[in-house]
Amino acid sequence: MDDTFLTHLRCPIDPTRSTPLVRRDHELQCTQCLVAFPIKQGLPILVPGEAHYPTGIRDLTQLPCRRKTNRSAGSFRK
Repeated sequence: MDDTFLTHLRCPIDPTRSTPLVRRDHELQCTQCLVAFPIKQGLPILVPGEAHYPTGIRDLTQLPCRRKTNRSAGSFRK
């Protein structure tokens, strides 16, 4: 995978789609929530169901980017 291509990719789990990914061995890792997406046959698999979550994280709602979004949405409720 070309590093120029990598500069355009963002974490698909981040609701704002603003968090970049970095290459770590045979994975791309979100710089914010540390979720790792595999690279298979040179192509990144940016599917949440294929991702490896950080230790202690069981589902998407526990990730920092998702908790932050949920808190922001809750602040608009009455």
